[in-house]
Amino acid sequence: MKTAAACATLGFFAAIGPCQAASAALVEKAKMALASIQNASFVADREYCGMIGLTEANEFIVSPARRGRTSGCDHRGFADPSITPVASYHTHGAFHPLYDSEVPSVDDIDMDYHNKVFGFVATPGGRFWLVDYRYRSVHQLCGVGCLPQDPTFKEHMAGEIPEHMSRREIAARKKTGGARELRARMLAENGSQED
Repeated sequence: MKTAAACATLGFFAAIGPCQAASAALVEKAKMALASIQNASFVADREYCGMIGLTEANEFIVSPARRGRTSGCDHRGFADPSITPVASYHTHGAFHPLYDSEVPSVDDIDMDYHNKVFGFVATPGGRFWLVDYRYRSVHQLCGVGCLPQDPTFKEHMAGEIPEHMSRREIAARKKTGGARELRARMLAENGSQED
């Protein structure tokens, strides 16, 4: 079995030996890929996405990013069957006060779980997230401004963003706050009231 693929099955952030190097290399590939597409994602107000695979030479390869929709993108695998998909990557597009786009979504977790790959997400605020499909959880690898940031991003409108969340916690966040809470803050900031 390929070293990086074996490490991924044993534990993503393995602390010793070749697994530590494989984990760090994968995270760096994802971060570079996302940094390179963030600005295009803001300008187009679309998600951009792709896959990271492992070659037979045990090297990570990044697929070209695909332009998606305002809230969604079709991650496609590799045409070459010798490349093993190990991770997805995607942006969350431009900042919108009505979208809770500073955290990965339930759909993001479900897609990676279905494909049995890790996921990396870049937010309009420049946060960099890991989706761990095995535990259906997300982990903020670095915070606001870590990656390029949408110039229209307003940090105070994002609400409290925990560093780690389960799928259940994200679903609860969407039901109890999310866009509704953000809209209320936006209206309060503008001194307006809803009809």
